[in-house]
Amino acid sequence: MDLLTHITPYHWFALGLILLGAEMLGAAGFLIGAGIAALAMGVIVWLAPELPLTAQVLTYAFAAGVATLSYFHVLKDMRRREADFGLNDVAHRLLGHQFTLDVDLEAGLGKLQIGDTLWKVSSAAPLSKGTRVTVVDTDVQTLTIAPSGSEHSAATLNATHA
Repeated sequence: MDLLTHITPYHWFALGLILLGAEMLGAAGFLIGAGIAALAMGVIVWLAPELPLTAQVLTYAFAAGVATLSYFHVLKDMRRREADFGLNDVAHRLLGHQFTLDVDLEAGLGKLQIGDTLWKVSSAAPLSKGTRVTVVDTDVQTLTIAPSGSEHSAATLNATHA
């Protein structure tokens, strides 16, 4: 029963490493705060070995909660930034991309081969072969294109009729 009344810094370090090891097995971030708090408690108990067990446990619980909430707050911000970059949204990443049409787009509608994907494209007016265009908007799987004012092209791609 001595273990329940006298916890050493090594107990906290061991608990922290166990929790972080369990996190690596796939806890989806829920054990990171608890593991970090346990390691911090190891340092605190190492610096203040006379700290009573109840104070250690209460401090650990508070620190684990704060660390876990902080982690998920940071994670939410990272996910928001990923969304701003258009991660997993290929159409969004094509915004601003310039190319030269290889065929006419009659009635402003057609298809465009970009890499291994055939995209639907639309423009406000018909466009002729050789026109430099820029992707200006996306709607689900349709790219809206407009004649480009720039003389340099980021890439030259093939367009085909609808």
